[in-house]
This record gives sequence, C-alpha cells and structure tokens, in this order.
Amino acid sequence: MLHLPAEFEQFHWMVDMVQNVDMGLVVINRDYQIQVWNGFMTHHSGQQSHDVLGKSLFDVFPEIHQAWFRMKAKPVFELGCRSFITWQQRPYLFKCRNVRPITQQVNFMYQNVTLNPMRTPSGEVNSLFLSIQDVTAEKLVTAE
Repeated sequence: MLHLPAEFEQFHWMVDMVQNVDMGLVVINRDYQIQVWNGFMTHHSGQQSHDVLGKSLFDVFPEIHQAWFRMKAKPVFELGCRSFITWQQRPYLFKCRNVRPITQQVNFMYQNVTLNPMRTPSGEVNSLFLSIQDVTAEKLVTAE
C-alpha cells in the first residue's frame, strides 16, 4: 500500500470536502474571474467547472447585476470583511433550478450568500469566496 505524506493526504481531504459539501463554493479574483467552482454549483447551476473556470462571473451569469454585485464585493476586497446577501434582499444570486422534490412549489433555488475574503500570506485580499446556501425550504416555511 502506498503511504502518502500527511500534508498531501490533508490536501486531498480538503479538495474532496470542497467538491462534496452541500453548499456552493465559488472563488473569484479581483477581476471577477471564476477560480474555483465546486460540485454543488455544477449540480445546481448546470454549469460544468471546465466551462466556467477563468471566465468572468458576469459573462457566465448575466443575470447578476454588475454594479450591485461590485458594491457588495467592494468591502470584502478593500476592508477584508464579510458581506452578506439574503434571500429576502434578492431571492438568488445564481439562478439555479430547485432540485428538492418536496419543495417543488418554486422553480428556482432561494439562496443566502456570504462573500468571504481570502487573504494571501502577506495579508492582501486578492480573491474572495462565495458560500451559497440553499434556503428554499426556509423561504417556503416563512411564506405559510
């Protein structure tokens, strides 16, 4: 049996977690180019990672209002603080189909999104990652 260094094994685990966590994870740089696209996003958006990596977020998802999103991202890049988008503000950032069989009363996934800074070892924020939660069931409960 091949014995791998602990660091390599941990890296492999991290990649596996990012790809399989039940939450969308997307990394974009300051030019709004997509750097990471996890399995959740592939499954729910229908966009394959090889089709979106290196492309502009706004080209791939023209429904995202550029000026508004840049305003949400600015404090993340400039101040290194988090920014939030809730489904009450906007039902979704990425128009993804609703794939939950119990909550098929709506055609798209309601989302809560957190924009998180990603710091380099020197402390600069050159990228941010978006964590996207499916809150469709929560929205439907509050609507009742």
